Amino acid sequence: MNVYAISRYKQSLLPNSRVRWIKLDLDGVSDTSGLANADVLIHAAPLWLLPKNIKLFIRSGVTRVIAFSSTSAETKSDTRDHKERDIADRLQRAEKECRCLCQDHDVALTVFRPTLIYGFGRDRNITTIAHFIRRFGFFAVAGEAKGKRQPVHAMDLVASCISVIDNSKSMNRTYNLSGGEVLTYKAMIGRIFEGLDKPSRIVHLPVSLYRMGLRCMSVLKGRSSYSPDVADRMNRDLVFSHQQATTDFGYRPAKFLIDPDQDLNLN
Repeated sequence: MNVYAISRYKQSLLPNSRVRWIKLDLDGVSDTSGLANADVLIHAAPLWLLPKNIKLFIRSGVTRVIAFSSTSAETKSDTRDHKERDIADRLQRAEKECRCLCQDHDVALTVFRPTLIYGFGRDRNITTIAHFIRRFGFFAVAGEAKGKRQPVHAMDLVASCISVIDNSKSMNRTYNLSGGEVLTYKAMIGRIFEGLDKPSRIVHLPVSLYRMGLRCMSVLKGRSSYSPDVADRMNRDLVFSHQQATTDFGYRPAKFLIDPDQDLNLN
């Protein structure tokens, strides 16, 4: 089996690797000749890049597409932050366009909607929190931070891709891929302190004050990750059943942060 990995940047090959890296910018693809005879496409880039490129991949021989969206397509569709709402809208439109294009070209499509992704110290969620805790020794939350979460490990998503490639039940379906454990936002932060082997120092701030601080950071840093709506979501339940994925292809995700050294990249 030949595996092609696409990146916009040049990547170094590992010794004896069966993976062939191809430098390709999905924001402006014009030639996919290097992917000749590739029949399965796993699209982990932003989903809205796929519709405009999917015909090129199909002409290269792709007959099976596994694509990643996000539960943000639902949870951020009614946010007051226009940037986050735009992302939700783009995800929803891309899902619809991908379904139509794959149906028109007789290509089997599976769309995954993961929740809070973490793993190997390379995510922008759990790892960002861990870095803050390691540096300052505390973490501030909004209100009671009682909103429920289901962080999902990246390796559970990898395993899901492998499981559905030839699984007919999963074709032309959309699945929520949530983590194997439900815990409150505060409990999730506490688990990160525990994984870092640090005493838990969680500071509770009024939601209005937390929103004000995030708004200031957003202006100063110019980043949507500091959206004031983050404060509100700390107290909202963002949980999604993955029962259909378990039924159709045996999805059984791990509990949160079972290997802190690896998951937070502590070494």
